[in-house]
Amino acid sequence: MVTIKPRLDRLAEAEAQLQSMRQNTLTEPGCVFMHFLQPQDDADTWVMLEMFRSRSAWDEHMRQPYNTQGNEILEDLLREPSELRLLFEK
Repeated sequence: MVTIKPRLDRLAEAEAQLQSMRQNTLTEPGCVFMHFLQPQDDADTWVMLEMFRSRSAWDEHMRQPYNTQGNEILEDLLREPSELRLLFEK
């Protein structure tokens, strides 16, 4: 789960970048799903809810050029660094 706080003056750019990264991710064999969400109670924050088949599939995802380059582009489009939380099923 990734909490994303886009710059309010660059919302469209941030959303376009994230949607591009999401579309590429959905083609990865290790990706089960990736949802781009907005909390009902916080219009200025977005959440990317992701599930991968394994930790190694997620690690491979993070090495993809569209991810590494996309995250560099996002640095200027966010109010603060994204918060990543790795969750495990109980």
